[in-house]
Amino acid sequence: MHAPDIGIRIERARGDGGPPTEWSGFSPDETDAVVLFQASGFVRDAEGMASYLDPVTGYVNVAGTEERFAEPLGRDWVYTAILFEPGSFADRFSGPLRHDWTLHVSAQADLRHRKLLRALLRGTDRLEAEERLYRLFDTLTPSRSAWKASAGTSMATRVVHRRLALAVQEALNAGYLTTNLEDLARMVGASPKHLSKIFHTVTGRTITGYRNDLRVRAVLNDLTAGGDCLADLAARYGFADHAHLTRTVRKHLGEAPSVLREALSG
Repeated sequence: MHAPDIGIRIERARGDGGPPTEWSGFSPDETDAVVLFQASGFVRDAEGMASYLDPVTGYVNVAGTEERFAEPLGRDWVYTAILFEPGSFADRFSGPLRHDWTLHVSAQADLRHRKLLRALLRGTDRLEAEERLYRLFDTLTPSRSAWKASAGTSMATRVVHRRLALAVQEALNAGYLTTNLEDLARMVGASPKHLSKIFHTVTGRTITGYRNDLRVRAVLNDLTAGGDCLADLAARYGFADHAHLTRTVRKHLGEAPSVLREALSG
């Protein structure tokens, strides 16, 4: 994708899914980058730290980091890689550069990501591209995992907890966006109370908040495609009605679905 000369390169990658895949072999990252998803279902293992990557969870690429990937769902995927020139990461993205960084991608960050892509496709100058890029980066924050600081928890227990959280993320990304907590807990073999606590400890988010982020992201994908009416979208993603969908989208993004459809589709 063409971008003005602002010290970065933006690449889009798309895949049509296929059978689920096991772990690939380890290979090193080639460049510093921020990677954001619009449709996905990847698991990334960066030097022993496994993370589920999806439209609400991006990650930081660090040149030289040994990593491997698996696609447990085999679903369609789309992501944007924002690639930095050598040594320029700190000038664009604040904070220490760490190979285990995952990024919490809020609905507002996703909307700014989409608007940046639309501006680049439409054609824009360096000033607008830089401004949109910085506004996007301002809304991206490293995910906080309380379990990292839990010195009293054994490594074996941490691994089990992370697997539980990954299983919930996989289920929600597989389309179980209307499933209640009891059914999710049954699917992954845990009690609802234990699962709720562990998910928050591992990811720094509640299951409800994570699911709502995914639901809003799914609505944005459909609005970008210019698709179904709001009543159909509400039924598809488990909202009470189209008014409930509109309130939720406006709460997350500050704009009505009809405005977003006009701004993003086409």
